Amino acid sequence: MIASSNINSIWADLFVHELVRHGIRCFCLSSGARCGPLTAAVARHPDIEPVIHFDERASAFYALGHARATGKPAVWITTSGTAVAHGYPAVIEAAQDHVPLILMTADRPPELRDTGANQTIDQVKLFSPYVRWQVDMPCPDTAVPPSYVLTTVDQAVAHASGTRSGPVHLNVMFREPLTPEPDGRDYADYLEGLGSWRTVGTPFTEQGEHLRTPTPATMDAVAKRIGRAENGLLVIGRLDDESDRRSARELARMLPWPAFVDITSGLRLGPQQTDHIIRFADQTLLASQADRKPDLILHFGGPLVSKRIQQFVADCAADSEYMLIKTHVNRQDPAHRVRYALEVHFPSFMTALRARNAKARPARYLKSWQLDSVAAQAVLEDFLTNDGAVDEIYVASEISRAMPETHGLFLGSSMPVRDMDMYAHPESPALPVAANRGASGIDGTIASACGWAEGMDRPVVVVLGDLAFLHDLNALHYVRQSRRPITVVVINNNGGGIFSFLPIATYKDVFETCFGTPHGLTFEPAAKQFDVDYAQPESRNAFKEAFAQAVGSGGSSILEVRTERESNAALHRDVQARIRAALES
Repeated sequence: MIASSNINSIWADLFVHELVRHGIRCFCLSSGARCGPLTAAVARHPDIEPVIHFDERASAFYALGHARATGKPAVWITTSGTAVAHGYPAVIEAAQDHVPLILMTADRPPELRDTGANQTIDQVKLFSPYVRWQVDMPCPDTAVPPSYVLTTVDQAVAHASGTRSGPVHLNVMFREPLTPEPDGRDYADYLEGLGSWRTVGTPFTEQGEHLRTPTPATMDAVAKRIGRAENGLLVIGRLDDESDRRSARELARMLPWPAFVDITSGLRLGPQQTDHIIRFADQTLLASQADRKPDLILHFGGPLVSKRIQQFVADCAADSEYMLIKTHVNRQDPAHRVRYALEVHFPSFMTALRARNAKARPARYLKSWQLDSVAAQAVLEDFLTNDGAVDEIYVASEISRAMPETHGLFLGSSMPVRDMDMYAHPESPALPVAANRGASGIDGTIASACGWAEGMDRPVVVVLGDLAFLHDLNALHYVRQSRRPITVVVINNNGGGIFSFLPIATYKDVFETCFGTPHGLTFEPAAKQFDVDYAQPESRNAFKEAFAQAVGSGGSSILEVRTERESNAALHRDVQARIRAALES
């Protein structure tokens, strides 16, 4: 039923009903008067359970996490003014990482723009550099046919979900009344213009499937490149869903080459279906690999976390062929080395490659990469055997090893994702892994993880640093309310731990205050304020027990791990020196 109390309510209902017909169920809202018509339409729809948060930034990141999990657009609704700007970080991340979002921002009518009217800013094209499509909607008016509203929604969904998926922006002006109060008018004739839409239950404009099947000529060229390689290297970056991960696993089995797999690919963790995967590839590059340069690098999927692997690929690609297989049209080549790029649907790519029965020559250096990975693993196992003070390498290894296979793992974009990429335990369960690595910001991590948990319908462990935790403190409101248990592991080294690994750390006169940024806080009071269970294990064994209890409790909790930045950097250097020595010997 379309509400017909006033024209604002009609348009708001049309927006919401059409989004629901596209299968969208995640609507994230923060309170505000100007978005009242949209809020009421969402709240009254029987198939929607709106997600409410008092902060627009957290709400936008929750929508981002949900859309990342489902692959379907999530809707973020906000009121006018600076509330809109609070969504900008999440919009940038969605754009960079091709996550579908629909931004519905309420706005003042044109007669109030540029007049100094309260809570009125220029919202038109505010997100312009980062959205796939945008429209400044007119104020609801019977002079505009209702089908315009529906086809605009259909266009927004198509752009958000298309081959270049990402955020879209509908800026929606409303005049008063902003409540669903009846205005005494009869809108029956106006709604008659919708025709059969009111009864069929499908979108006004149904979009066909986005087909990105490679042509026979394209696949012949790919198979030819693979077939002539004498020493190939497979690099697997971020993958978005299980169908992509299945394709990547099949490719790794098919090609008798070493496979470097990123932590966000979903192939770094879990029992391996092929021994071609070099689990500790990043650490094997601590020693010189000048004699193991490939003549073909096949990069499958998104970007990589490891800077060492990125640099190795860039160095090798200067003298060899670099082929990139990706799902989007955007350039993904910071070193400007890609010589052949293909935008394609991964399962379709594998179907076509399989049909060609492409024959790849075994890489001569596969065994040596495997042996180096085993040597790096042995050093790590020796380092991890004894109890002692809990440290950040141990935390990454233990979390990956002890994760229940029913859970998902969400990683903060600074050291946590890097440590997991380098040191995840080889006997870890297979499970989904995500991180906001599009723009690699540390804001919105907890909110994104909560949305991701809801979208996957799984409990989630989120690992992040103390500054990222402070950035997203109010998202603990989501943790408290989450129907899926959220275990937050916050590594508190009293500042920006990653800076201790950078050259600036040697400039003692400016480093600690301006880069280390110590805050002197602990997070037990925050856990108490939001009524979330809390523990602070101080030893490795204590962390092992606390983590097992947290993920097995059926509820949400915060585990705070206290470390020290300078000693953590020294510990990483020591472990890597041991690995380098083992590799060189």
